Amino acid sequence: MGRIDDVLDAEAAAVEAAELAGDPIAPLPAGTTVTRGHPRAKNLQVRFREDEFGELSAYAAEQGLPVSTVVRLLVLKTIAPADDLRTALDRLETDLAAVRRKALSA
Repeated sequence: MGRIDDVLDAEAAAVEAAELAGDPIAPLPAGTTVTRGHPRAKNLQVRFREDEFGELSAYAAEQGLPVSTVVRLLVLKTIAPADDLRTALDRLETDLAAVRRKALSA
């Protein structure tokens, strides 16, 4: 096997071991990337000036979220009806994830 196969096998084994541990509030291992299993498959490229992107990055860091997640949330919040249940649940999920990350990093 090649080096990348060894790395992938090790990561897969670590994930399976973590799932077997069954502790949903345990901190994630360093270097873990959290993604959601949803059907979002369309990409959009947006260009920012250097200063705009800097401000956006700082805001995302404050929220404990990736820049792409912040941009998506802001766009969806803008186009969704105020009383949309899905929007409210997405916002709740995002806020909860940010609080969790801040609490676990302290």
